[in-house]
Amino acid sequence: MSGWAERLLCADHVAVIGASGTEGKLGYLFMQNLVNAYPGNIYPINPKQEMILGLQTYPSVKDTPCPVDLAILTTPPGAAPQVIEECVEAGVATAVIISGGFAETGEKGTALERSIAEIAAKGNLRLLGPNCFGVINTHLGLNASLGLGLPEKGGVSLITQSGAYGMAAFTRSKLGEIGFAKVIAPGNKIDINEIELLSFLRNDPDTRVIAMLIESITDGRALFDEINRTTETRPVVILKTGRTGSGQRAAASHTAALAGDYAVTAAALRQAGAHLVTDGQTLLDTAAALDKQPFHKGKRVAIITNSGGTGVELTDLLTDYGLEVPALSGGLQEKISAFLPDQGSSANPVDVTTQWHRFTEMYGSAIRLLTESDEVDIILPVLLQRSAIMPEVTERVIQEYRSAKANKKAKPVHVCWVAGPEADNNKKKLQDNGIPVHPWPLRTAKTIAACIGSRPGNIGAGPNKRPRPDRVSANEWVPMDIALTLIQEEGINTARWHYVNGAAELRSVSKHAAYPLVIKAIRPDLIHKSDAGAVKVGISSARELMSTADKMESLFGSGPFLVQQQITAGVELLLGATRDDNFGPVITFGIGGTMVEVLKDVALRLAPVSVEMAHDMLDEIKGRQVLDGYRGNVPINRDTLARLIADFSRWIDESGWIEQVDMNPVIAHGDEFTVVDVRILAG
Repeated sequence: MSGWAERLLCADHVAVIGASGTEGKLGYLFMQNLVNAYPGNIYPINPKQEMILGLQTYPSVKDTPCPVDLAILTTPPGAAPQVIEECVEAGVATAVIISGGFAETGEKGTALERSIAEIAAKGNLRLLGPNCFGVINTHLGLNASLGLGLPEKGGVSLITQSGAYGMAAFTRSKLGEIGFAKVIAPGNKIDINEIELLSFLRNDPDTRVIAMLIESITDGRALFDEINRTTETRPVVILKTGRTGSGQRAAASHTAALAGDYAVTAAALRQAGAHLVTDGQTLLDTAAALDKQPFHKGKRVAIITNSGGTGVELTDLLTDYGLEVPALSGGLQEKISAFLPDQGSSANPVDVTTQWHRFTEMYGSAIRLLTESDEVDIILPVLLQRSAIMPEVTERVIQEYRSAKANKKAKPVHVCWVAGPEADNNKKKLQDNGIPVHPWPLRTAKTIAACIGSRPGNIGAGPNKRPRPDRVSANEWVPMDIALTLIQEEGINTARWHYVNGAAELRSVSKHAAYPLVIKAIRPDLIHKSDAGAVKVGISSARELMSTADKMESLFGSGPFLVQQQITAGVELLLGATRDDNFGPVITFGIGGTMVEVLKDVALRLAPVSVEMAHDMLDEIKGRQVLDGYRGNVPINRDTLARLIADFSRWIDESGWIEQVDMNPVIAHGDEFTVVDVRILAG
């Protein structure tokens, strides 16, 4: 073995430090797990006992007859420095520290954790944990975890910072709902982190799907890149906890307020191609489904049900989660109606009614026709009570799915299951034949929606070649005249403007300006000028311009003004950026104006984005109808807007000095986009 990951997960020689022959102790559990299933060499380390579970013990890991690939530490935290020192001296390759009492407990625990990390690093010993569940490789029979026994074998590998979800893996697999290849818990991530583990699993032949429960992210951009590479060959399903716990950054602009911690993380993970979920049950449901089914290429779902009410409920829920339940064409409905009773429905949902003696024929024929049709992407039979307890119905569903696979025409098939334990044998048959079974409509809809992944968005950081301006304010905001000049230099159109240092300079501008105008008081502490009354539109004469400036100076004190040509009303858009501490530059696009923070209708992407990715952003916002000529307005040229977003994102990516940019509003008319307000914060 060469790499640390192989020696951790595919170890030939395992030592249990703190091994015990006493039931109930941690060292006994680990020994029991290994003795029961692991085929490699096991070395119990305990200076006070000679034999444990029939195996010779050793006083120290330094005394084992062969170099140890994996050492499992079940000792108290205070003993960790000495034990790690002995592991280094013995040439141990990897160690899993199970016990808690480290950084999660405060400053003293953090210092202890730091000390053992330093000892291990000097000796090239890789550490997993501490405060972790451990590791499992079902295909090897290796269980170096707190779970008793092994989960069922399968193609899902789980990386979880939460030990509770390591335990959940056991429970779910014993029910036949999911099979695991690897289970790995990095815990406090003293050394080995989720990015390194993901890199290993990306090339693991036993792993078909990767599920991740992440509490903290080590390096956002590196994680993005690794997920992006991984999702090219296998699905990655992620639950990121802490969605509401971490505070928002101070809202210095609309963009900063909207690009909250979790919003950026979620956007980045989706952009990398991950399937993002918000609860642990859906994490495992989705991973299990993707392990069984072909890739979900579309969002159109066909429902087959023996309960009209359940079909309607599913339709509503699927729609709520962004899927479609389209009406079937007249021709397809006619074919389906041929085998339905008169009171049945072929529209979608396909309702076979309660004629249970014909369930086998109707479910089977409907599945076959829908599989052959190009009108739907996913087939969803509802097996509710009578249809669920009939083994012949189950067999027919399996037969149709197998036939489609054999003919290379298979579509994803999920079953919505509403039945009691008397039908469990039928449910197991479906699962054993690669068909996911989800109890009740809500869980079904959530899982199918989560199986629809986003396209990976390959991005590459550009050179940091755009220089920081020489003049910025004391609080790092770029003066308005420089900010407008910068975006003009990038080819972004602005309303014609004059920047003056006070009311006296304004007089010369007032004599030659083309009215109507907009005047804005520019002061360092005026973040949202409209809210403060520092903006006046519709200025129609020089007298009104000077009078307005005098009033603003009495309110805000003397200072600069920006005078702009007033742009004809159009669709107000927001285009901005913020530099996230974890993920780097993030682009924000949405419907703009003064209500943007209330509506929160924005799409986020890591920069730079391609024109294709920018089009996805346009489709993502809820107010996308506004872009297409809502209520008789001129439709916005989506191609031009997408190019603007892409060009803007490259500028941000190449300007490492920019901390925030807020262009709001950008007034859109057809294929013209004009920036009327911009704020730039230098980092």
